[in-house]
Amino acid sequence: MDTPVKIKALLQQIVGANSNLPITGKVISIEGESCTVQLISGLKVSDVKLKATINEQDNFILVTPKEGSSVIMLSSTGDLENLTVIKADQFEKMEINQGGLNILIDSNDGKVSIKNDSVSLKEILSDLSELLKNIKVFTPMGPSGNPLPDSIQAIVNFETKVNQLLK
Repeated sequence: MDTPVKIKALLQQIVGANSNLPITGKVISIEGESCTVQLISGLKVSDVKLKATINEQDNFILVTPKEGSSVIMLSSTGDLENLTVIKADQFEKMEINQGGLNILIDSNDGKVSIKNDSVSLKEILSDLSELLKNIKVFTPMGPSGNPLPDSIQAIVNFETKVNQLLK
């Protein structure tokens, strides 16, 4: 082995570098935090990780590709037994869960969910809508009545838009 090759091998060993190349494939199915991918050769590889480790922990970022989408994968060991998806051309959902805060973007229904351990954004906006429908203010003649029909219709339209966007 010549000197440059020895130096390269020693540097890879020191920094833990693995010189494997990206592998491309097509997602066949999703199984929670992993998927099955068909390689260009036709070989099907199961248990391809969608995040760095599959450990069911509470804090994570999980990006789930759509079935049928193309993905790029790397292996931390250099073989097909430990592949992880690093990029995909289409996504089904993205979920971030950190310290009790959960954000979900779901392209299946085109909705977003933002919540923590005690409340969701949809709950807050629904409460606001109910408050506005029943608001009463003090007037010189005493408490006012319910909002006028056009105001109620505007609030109903607000509710409809919230329900179209939020889970």
